[in-house]
Amino acid sequence: MRTGLDSPDQVCRRDETLCVDFWYPRSDDAAKFIQIGLIDVRAADDIRVSYDFDRDGYLIEQPTATEEQFIEDGDWRWREVAFVPSWAPERR
Repeated sequence: MRTGLDSPDQVCRRDETLCVDFWYPRSDDAAKFIQIGLIDVRAADDIRVSYDFDRDGYLIEQPTATEEQFIEDGDWRWREVAFVPSWAPERR
């Protein structure tokens, strides 16, 4: 099984920005989600980003389960918290 990180260009750092590219996420063995977590003294839920081809944009989700539920069930329940269209709005 591929990890989805088959190209050195899929993850890179440019100054203060970590850049991650989806490579053909519709392929059966490709990574379909990018999960982002925060390691700091500040607590924050992870978010998960995927591409919604039906709506043509990025879907952002957060887990709905508490940490205790995660430990019991071993899986998060993700819910949509934002949708970002694939193209920037036009400037007026």
